[in-house]
Amino acid sequence: MPDTLNTLKVITRNGTPKLKQVTRVLDRFPNLRYKLITWPSDGYKEILVPGNAFSENLLAEADQSILQGKADLLLQSTSDLPYPLPAGLEIVALLEALDPANSTQHKEQFAIVALANRPELRAFFATHDIRNQFGKITLVGFGPGNPDLLTLGGDNALEQSDIIFHDDLLDKDYLNKYNAEKVYVGKRKGSHCFEQGEINRLILSAAKAGKQVVRLKGGDPMIFAHGGEEVEYLERNLVDVEVIPGVSSGIAVASLLKVPLTHRGLSSSIAFISGHSEKVHLPDADTLVIYMGGSNIRAIARKAIEQGRNPEIPVMMVYNLSLPDQQEFFFTLKALTLTEHKFPTPIIIVIGEVVSFRNKSNTELLKVNLLDSVTNNIYFNELGKELEKLKSFDWLIFTNRQTVNLFFDTIEKHGRDSRFLAGIKIAVVGKITAGALKEHGILADLIPEVESSEGLISGIKEAGIAPSKVLIGSSNPVFSVLRQSLKELGWEVNQLIPDRNVSRKNLNLLASSIGKTILLPASAYPTSYVDKVTFV
Repeated sequence: MPDTLNTLKVITRNGTPKLKQVTRVLDRFPNLRYKLITWPSDGYKEILVPGNAFSENLLAEADQSILQGKADLLLQSTSDLPYPLPAGLEIVALLEALDPANSTQHKEQFAIVALANRPELRAFFATHDIRNQFGKITLVGFGPGNPDLLTLGGDNALEQSDIIFHDDLLDKDYLNKYNAEKVYVGKRKGSHCFEQGEINRLILSAAKAGKQVVRLKGGDPMIFAHGGEEVEYLERNLVDVEVIPGVSSGIAVASLLKVPLTHRGLSSSIAFISGHSEKVHLPDADTLVIYMGGSNIRAIARKAIEQGRNPEIPVMMVYNLSLPDQQEFFFTLKALTLTEHKFPTPIIIVIGEVVSFRNKSNTELLKVNLLDSVTNNIYFNELGKELEKLKSFDWLIFTNRQTVNLFFDTIEKHGRDSRFLAGIKIAVVGKITAGALKEHGILADLIPEVESSEGLISGIKEAGIAPSKVLIGSSNPVFSVLRQSLKELGWEVNQLIPDRNVSRKNLNLLASSIGKTILLPASAYPTSYVDKVTFV
């Protein structure tokens, strides 16, 4: 034993059985000089935090002793180890069970835990570290299906593998170029060859048998592909894991069909969504990219309209993206709710104004969206200057909780509270928004039974509310089904939207792109803002 190690202080739980176990383990190292330090606690503990689905590991006295330099090693059965280990600690060796064939506690494997970055300890225990016999597991993203989109890193891992566990979403014939054993573990809707838990165990077993393992997935391993579950399971079992990214279909669809997911003036935000369930949550983003939503696409389109998206927003769906039999489908949200067409799967779905790039020029799109957004607007960033203008409205409508909170944060910064809204009636789209309003001391005058923009319109009609002047609090400056429907009923509609400066920049972008001057009413913007945009 190197002199630099001296006598190691080994901390363990008190009690005769535990001390005997630790002593038997350390007897495997006849040159090891050690001193046992015992503590009465139960070591690592795990508690469930009330109201939280996650558990958190509490550092035991043993952990602190090592971190503070009071002890050098902790011997712990692997079943009691927390995941991940506390920062600053690492497993320097994993030891075979005392008696693997025994059905008692002696079949437990032991981990030797020490401070991180102590190479002398790793070197000393290396001859008994069974991890040296394990293979390595690499999660590889194949991309959307076309082998040309496989990364060099992924190809290299496949070349060096002994066994490949693969799913459906790739060109299986391409795998014939690799010498490794191929195991199909696909999971398609309604037809699971293997459940996820079984897949995890198969991969782990292959690695413990010393094989170089590749878990090959369509797209990217960490995007709607159970990659996180597999990494956690394997790392909990102390196997070396690497992840090599792949081109996700949600990204590839933009480039392969030349439809940008983001574009100045049209889309500054994207949401990537799993469409497995009809109850899918649709975030407030300019562009929605939906995976695995083929069987629920009509329900998703209806929900998008109910949440206030323009029924004429275009939708693009692509089957077998990047493969020779790729198919493309184009609809509007409204048309999608009405069609009886049965779409093939797997299919990737894009909802947003950017889809119109397939049929319109950049200039046309900007013109439609920007000119529509410059009138009858109040901006959150300038609301403080417009507070008195609020009293000119008969109704105030909030479409989501976030807008409620942003509105009241803004007026409170300018010394006002809910009393300032006296005389203004307030409607909300749903109960969650009504709850947010109540937190500010206001009960909504109208809450529709059906929680949607269309439900609110129906509620207005049923209550016989006469058209008047309304301000809609919104996080999106484009026309919504709510705004359009109210205008059709004769209401004077205004919107409270995020930021005037965004539209200013966009108008200049439009003016520059078409090389012309745009004439706007002087009321739309301050006349001091001058470029190719002229106010008259």
